[in-house]
Amino acid sequence: MGAKAQTVLIVDGNRQFCLLLQQEIQKEPDLVCVGVVHDGRSALREIDRLDPDLVVLDLVLPYLDGLAVLEQAREMDIESKFLVVTAFGTDDFLKRSLRLGADCFLMKPLEWEILIKHIRETIHGGKIAKDEDEQIAEHSGITENMITDALGNTLVERMIAERITELGVPAHYKGYRYLKDAIAMVIYDVELLGQMTKVLYPTVAKNHQSTSAKVERSMRHAIETAWSRGDMEILHRAFGYSVDANRGRPSNSSFVAKIADDIRLELRAKGEDLN
Repeated sequence: MGAKAQTVLIVDGNRQFCLLLQQEIQKEPDLVCVGVVHDGRSALREIDRLDPDLVVLDLVLPYLDGLAVLEQAREMDIESKFLVVTAFGTDDFLKRSLRLGADCFLMKPLEWEILIKHIRETIHGGKIAKDEDEQIAEHSGITENMITDALGNTLVERMIAERITELGVPAHYKGYRYLKDAIAMVIYDVELLGQMTKVLYPTVAKNHQSTSAKVERSMRHAIETAWSRGDMEILHRAFGYSVDANRGRPSNSSFVAKIADDIRLELRAKGEDLN
């Protein structure tokens, strides 16, 4: 008889992400998805009931956020391992997640094969990447073809424009144009999130005859404007209640990651090929 399959519980408010990850896990003979839940309260109940080997956990959840789930799971002496997969990849979230018992922290969006690899490594206690740079150690930069594909896809450009305009990013700001380019590039190459400073900012700057520092500042100002003047109900719906006017805006990388991840999932659901 073969080895027993390792059990995985998915906890994420994004139902499309859950469905696609569940399908990917089903392809793996050594892994089995034992459940999917979309809020923190249900997560604690199902973790206690199912005792999975691993919990794939987002930080943005209704009722109880991911950090609260980690904290209460520790108080309940839960033995499951936790792989945090979230668009909110700031140093603060990383440190708090690890301090509360997360075994690995990854930032959305990421390729499915990378996520499956980390699911296995986390379960078996193997080598886990300490940061995004380790995941892209062999990544040598972006090609002209990738830039052309990213910025020349009318459907993708329209989806990005609609999304960030709805969030309240002013269209006349330079940061609006920079964010559009950055999100488009990440949609086509998610590993760029690990090279915001070294690759993404310089590439956007080159496209607009600007500098990396100006690109970073303009993007930050555009996001700050959205959070200070935008519709908080729409912002909460898009980013969850863990990021709001009182607790601060998302970082540039978190904003780009979240929008790119949402659009990648929507394009995949439409059958669009991003490879």
